[in-house]
Amino acid sequence: MRTRIKFCGFTREQDVQTAVSFGVDALGFVFYPPSPRYVAPYKAAELIHHVPAFISTVGLFVNSTVPQITRILSQVPISAIQLHGDESWNFAINASKIMQRPVIKAVRVTPQTDWDEVTHHVDQLAGVLLDADAAGYGGAGHVFDWSVIPSELRHKIILSGGLRLDNISDAMRTVQPYALDVSSGIEAGVKGEKDADKMAAFVQTVLTAMC
Repeated sequence: MRTRIKFCGFTREQDVQTAVSFGVDALGFVFYPPSPRYVAPYKAAELIHHVPAFISTVGLFVNSTVPQITRILSQVPISAIQLHGDESWNFAINASKIMQRPVIKAVRVTPQTDWDEVTHHVDQLAGVLLDADAAGYGGAGHVFDWSVIPSELRHKIILSGGLRLDNISDAMRTVQPYALDVSSGIEAGVKGEKDADKMAAFVQTVLTAMC
């Protein structure tokens, strides 16, 4: 199975075009105002204008209501929704039905993570993303202990949290995830600004690990 690649937190047109040229599967745009990677809806719409067919565009939301998400969707041609806050499983499932979009739910992994619950819901949504637990919501650049992921879940989940060039191969070997989601690991030292060399190396490392 081919591991998909999602780059997240775009704010600049040149970074979008560069990521597209490297053949990533999905691009993420953050609609959470407190985030340094936040992009206004009108700006996101401009950036997505440069995304060709067959590349997914994912809107990241944190504890937003359905009306709030719907309002963004009316302004931005987002193909999938990523819920990265404290949303319940029921909220995620209902949001997918109401908004007629694939929904990805993020789960911050802690010693209290209910893996039975994750296993029960993983096939009810378009994706479940596992991230490290940290203050705030997403993009902290921390890695969690991948060995705690149940073996029957590993090929189904989207792996995130502290992915970098020096640990991608290990992540691929240990988890063999459905997809990888990276933000800080491909940045140029400023949140929201991507490094072309890091993006290229990330993609190449993933492709090499699949061979």
